[in-house]
Amino acid sequence: MNHTGRLTRSGSGLRRKMWRMPDSRLHDAVRIYIYRQFIETGHAIGAGDIARALNCHAAEIEQALVDLADAHTIVLAPGTRSIWMAHPFSAVPTPYTVHRGGISYWANCAWDALGIAAMLQRDTECLCQCPDCNQRIDLSVNDGRVSSDAVVHFVVPPRRFWDNVAYT
Repeated sequence: MNHTGRLTRSGSGLRRKMWRMPDSRLHDAVRIYIYRQFIETGHAIGAGDIARALNCHAAEIEQALVDLADAHTIVLAPGTRSIWMAHPFSAVPTPYTVHRGGISYWANCAWDALGIAAMLQRDTECLCQCPDCNQRIDLSVNDGRVSSDAVVHFVVPPRRFWDNVAYT
């Protein structure tokens, strides 16, 4: 079984918190299908549609979604089993819209906007605004390079992203 870990504070020192990555063909198939749908359509897909596509019961898919969320592979909308994020993609509108080939994708943040370009391995267009000063930022990618000299500031250190992934 695959493992990923992060350091957490506990009393007098640091300890490693381990997340168990789901290790099954179903989990892999669900994860791959989720990403394929995001890439092909720019949108998330529901558990019922995944179940039909993979010829599974909806309950199996819902459990697989929970397992993938527990492993920080995807993020479910609070209190649901609906996909909210599969980084770098967002299932809901955000200020970071990435355009490519007639498809629009929502990124969760500036970093994810660049991640979408990397994942697609294509030129993309992303014009957004600085959340601090509202200045226009061009995060478009051409020939594998960001088109501008924009600077991205992370309010939350990456090691703490999962403390509140929706805010990060």
